[in-house]
Amino acid sequence: VLARSASAVRLPSQVMLSRSRFPAQALARGFASTAARRSPPFVGPEGPWASGHRWWAAGLAAAGVAVLASQAGSRKSLDCEAKPLLVCGSLNADIIIEISRFPKKGETLGTRSPDTGIMVPGGKGANQAVAAARLSGSSRKAEFVCQFGNDSHAGKLEKVLVDNGVEIKGSGRADKPSGQAFIFLEEDGSNSILIVGGSNVAWPKEVTSFARQIRSASAVLLQREIPEYINEAVAQVAFEAGVPVIQDVGGEERSFSDAQLRRLTYICPNETELERLTGMPTDSKEKVVAAARTLQKKGVKNVLCTLGSDGAVLITADGKVLKQGCCPVPGGKVVDTTGAGDCFRSAFAVALVEGRPLQECLKFAAAAGAITVSRLGAVPSLPSRDETEALAKSS
Repeated sequence: VLARSASAVRLPSQVMLSRSRFPAQALARGFASTAARRSPPFVGPEGPWASGHRWWAAGLAAAGVAVLASQAGSRKSLDCEAKPLLVCGSLNADIIIEISRFPKKGETLGTRSPDTGIMVPGGKGANQAVAAARLSGSSRKAEFVCQFGNDSHAGKLEKVLVDNGVEIKGSGRADKPSGQAFIFLEEDGSNSILIVGGSNVAWPKEVTSFARQIRSASAVLLQREIPEYINEAVAQVAFEAGVPVIQDVGGEERSFSDAQLRRLTYICPNETELERLTGMPTDSKEKVVAAARTLQKKGVKNVLCTLGSDGAVLITADGKVLKQGCCPVPGGKVVDTTGAGDCFRSAFAVALVEGRPLQECLKFAAAAGAITVSRLGAVPSLPSRDETEALAKSS
């Protein structure tokens, strides 16, 4: 009844304005005043219409508030619809080989476990995409653009991505086998990795097929296991669209052009990579900060450097230095460090696009990384949002 009554009343112009610009109270007053003018004549305190008049006007006012609240809620849901987090990068079939030590020249050794050598999904790009999907929960989509291979690994890798809620609509198919990573895992959880590029090096010449995804992203994550011309092209599109670019330095060892550095919102090396990029020592946090500032002089806005067991340090565009220690590893034992850096950077990106304070972003990332090293494998070890939030709060 109220809805029919409200729709039957023609709103004056000032009330129509209140719907678009003024608070809900203004609309309520408008409904009430309109109702008062258009209701039946007031007969007197004891008249049959007196009570009805008051209730009718109040009902219309309430209906007005309800209508406005409904419309405001709809607008809010549209305005707050989260833009996807886009990862452009590599996808590998990781072959994990558990060893006690590396063989010497001419020596043959057995593996530490007879059941090792299994294939698990990996690749820096895939790790970050799956981490983004798990850490964002249902609030934000994670999109991944990669190049699938033409072998039996490709279907398995694609299924893992889809099963984890990663959107792969911009990805291509290469006439090459899938990329592979041979991960030599030692007893203390440290690893050494050999990478076979495969389909990861067979990208198209241009990024026009997924340029729209770049422009509509909340942020773009890049790594260095795909051709540099792709990273540069993606960063350029993002830069022109005002989309933050987060560049992981890990992957193939190569230099950055000055133009690419200027496009980067965040560059994310570890201390060894930072030393290689700058030619400066990074064996203390003070030296890390000094080296990071040389990158900022070349145009990089923010430098996020991971320091292994010493945590991480963020040097911001406005000169602040934020430090973050490691969170405790669940179970107290490091099982496998593969993918931990990828997860850390993806978690930082997730928190960043959610608008959290930078220190909170760092803590969320540290918690995600700590959970990752407590499990075997890259993609299989990546944590959920709930367990990451729980560890961050308890640390």
